[in-house]
Amino acid sequence: MTHHQPMHAVSRAFTLVEILIVVVILGILAAMVVPQFANASQSAQTSSMKSSLQVIRAQIEIYHAQHNSTYPSLADLNAAWNVLTSRTDALGNVGTVDGVHTLGPYIKKMPLNPFEDSATVADTAAAGVGWVYDENTGRVYGVMSVAMAADLDVDTVNTVRTY
Repeated sequence: MTHHQPMHAVSRAFTLVEILIVVVILGILAAMVVPQFANASQSAQTSSMKSSLQVIRAQIEIYHAQHNSTYPSLADLNAAWNVLTSRTDALGNVGTVDGVHTLGPYIKKMPLNPFEDSATVADTAAAGVGWVYDENTGRVYGVMSVAMAADLDVDTVNTVRTY
């Protein structure tokens, strides 16, 4: 009995050209998708900062209403935002005496500005400062570089201060 050998062996492997085409297509797809993830990350940081601003601003307004229409001073805020994270009396003095320090705390912990990775507060924007506070108006702003604000098209009047 004779066995018949096929005249041409059938190849079941991919050719080098087919593999290269697949690699090029995957490279093109990756080049289109990766920037979308970077934009999503910056968008999430912007949303986080705006949300933190809303919370801080609302709590400062409550403080203002409960403390005879006075805003916290910048000196009070510089002590790790102590006046907002602690109990106070009607004059804004921080303490723990029952029946005296009955107001607050307004915020459990001050949030970080995701662009500066900082919760510090100052009266002007600078690198490493998380928030700018105007003690005359009670307004708080996020801090970021001019280039970042331009890149993200962030409102530099109502939302952030740049350096």
